[in-house]
Amino acid sequence: MWRSVPLYNIVLEKILDKIKKNNNNIRDDDLFKEVRNSTNYEVSYDDFLRALMALEIRGYISVSLIKENVRMITYLGDKE
Repeated sequence: MWRSVPLYNIVLEKILDKIKKNNNNIRDDDLFKEVRNSTNYEVSYDDFLRALMALEIRGYISVSLIKENVRMITYLGDKE
């Protein structure tokens, strides 16, 4: 199914919303639940990880492995 908004934009929007409420770090499972609840289509975990990787490559976020299958996402700021 085609998406009108790219998944990485939705993920980045949810990261920014969480940062305004909390600190600068978010766990990936919490963020995945938020993304799934905010979309009207099925989002797989693989697609979610690809979106995180795209944001990390572009320099918006940093993803660190805390323990096996638990990642901490840190917002680095907007790129100029």
